[in-house]
Amino acid sequence: MNRVTLYALWAALTLVAQAAERRRGSEATPAATGAPAAAGTSAPAGSLEAFALVTERNIFNPNRTARTRAAPEEKPVRTEEVALVGVVGFGAATAAVFHSTDPRLKGEAAAGGSLGDFTIVAVSPSAVELRAGERTFTLAVAQRLTRVEGGDWTASAAPVPEPRSRAEAAPVEIPANASEVLKRLMKQREKQLKE
Repeated sequence: MNRVTLYALWAALTLVAQAAERRRGSEATPAATGAPAAAGTSAPAGSLEAFALVTERNIFNPNRTARTRAAPEEKPVRTEEVALVGVVGFGAATAAVFHSTDPRLKGEAAAGGSLGDFTIVAVSPSAVELRAGERTFTLAVAQRLTRVEGGDWTASAAPVPEPRSRAEAAPVEIPANASEVLKRLMKQREKQLKE
């Protein structure tokens, strides 16, 4: 901005401030009534301090940001999960091993024990029977129970890996800079995979 523009802006703001003072002319000033002056009205009408609000809220400021109200923060829906990792035998006793992000649902438990809200009813080498309230669940190894916060527990099916046939085996790629021994071993392995 050049000096002429700044002077014109200052003159316009002075006129606005004087007009505001004239409008308030009929009202009693704080000094006349003995009341303390308000925070923004203690400066004389034509002084630079009277325009502090203009510099604070400068609409030509390139770094100016919009005033926004804080939006209410939405809580993410929390999902609880417990998975049966495996079953471990200690002589005559067997215990089920569970994994979860919740520390209450993580660890080992034998039949008759408890794990968080669950009671372990029975433990077999391939499955565990759990009870939560009135509901009973049978979990196989690698199967898990999930629930959305405040909802009911549901069992998900254990992932079943698809068997790969030997015909689907990927061919072995022999690097160009491989030694003779490595090339012979890789060719032998490729023959084994094709059989």
